[in-house]
Amino acid sequence: MGAASGRVDALVFMGGLVAGIWVFAEVYAWLAGFTSSGEMGTATLAELLGIPFWLLAGLVVLMAVAMFRLIRKLERPVPGGKA
Repeated sequence: MGAASGRVDALVFMGGLVAGIWVFAEVYAWLAGFTSSGEMGTATLAELLGIPFWLLAGLVVLMAVAMFRLIRKLERPVPGGKA
């Protein structure tokens, strides 16, 4: 939308996106060995940590709830501000 309306920042972003894709396509043959050097198969985070999946899922839920509560506490209304 920004690029269609002629916004300079959006046009620069689009140019960088195209340039990055082009550069990656040009150097991929040189990087091919590196891009597949860390293949671990179907390793999951739970397997890497050595804990059951259900425990990891529970910890992620607890972490999300804690962060939502922290953000809610930090977002105090500004006196005289609009809601």
